[in-house]
Amino acid sequence: MTSPTSDRPGQPNYSRFQPEPPVMLAPALAAVALALFLLFGLGVFSQAFPLRLLAPAWQLRLSGALIERAPLALIGLVLLQLAAHLDPANRRLGARWEQLGRFGVIAVLGFLLLMPLQVVATARSIRGLQSNQRAEQVRVHRNLELLRQQINGAGSLADLQQRIQAIQAPDLIVDANSLNQPLPQLKQALLASVDQSQQQLNRQLGNRSPRPLWNLLQASGRGVLSSLVLAVAFAACTPTLGDPEWSLLMAWRRNLRWRRNLKPSGTSRSAGAISTADYFRSIHTDRDKPPS
Repeated sequence: MTSPTSDRPGQPNYSRFQPEPPVMLAPALAAVALALFLLFGLGVFSQAFPLRLLAPAWQLRLSGALIERAPLALIGLVLLQLAAHLDPANRRLGARWEQLGRFGVIAVLGFLLLMPLQVVATARSIRGLQSNQRAEQVRVHRNLELLRQQINGAGSLADLQQRIQAIQAPDLIVDANSLNQPLPQLKQALLASVDQSQQQLNRQLGNRSPRPLWNLLQASGRGVLSSLVLAVAFAACTPTLGDPEWSLLMAWRRNLRWRRNLKPSGTSRSAGAISTADYFRSIHTDRDKPPS
């Protein structure tokens, strides 16, 4: 006589004693997933304005906000999928999972596109930084050259003092003692002061720290790698359009395995290739196996 707690003699069926999940668990997970989606959207929305689509700083800021808050949306997808799995009879929950899950395709494509976007924006930022540095050097040298011209063009002590005050050079102060000197000696002293200021500014510009450049490069590298990781993670949580039981990542791995099997391993194409029927047969075989 077969025991009521077993399907076969000598093998008890422990599944009858497994407790059912609480009724509130699936709706609670779905509500938490919705809250995470809202937090993700609000965080990205706050960083998107004011819109400056062509500015590299805006592009890097928005990319950083997307990468930083993407785990919220990723966890939301996982919780929504878990809720649909715990309550398969809830058609509304299943439909919500299929609809929001397909938005993961947009997330995958978006993070893949963020990789070249961050590289281009970083390159433009570096060029802008270098251009600003060169413009600053040109401006400093132009101002120093203007000082020399004003000093050399002065015809008297009063004219020299008026010229210096007109160009607003705080480093060149003509005091009462300096006015007692002959004009040629005063001009030489002022020109020597200008040369000393130029040498000091050149040293400051030459010893400028490359830290801003390295910060941009490091942030770009982290952003590119993070975008790739997030694209793969969203692909693992996004169902395919043809079969919700299969994720995009599983479909990609299946296609790569199929393409690898199609490549000839030797001189004969038939030695390494498989037919289309074998491919579809392998798909059904993979469906029966748990994903690795």
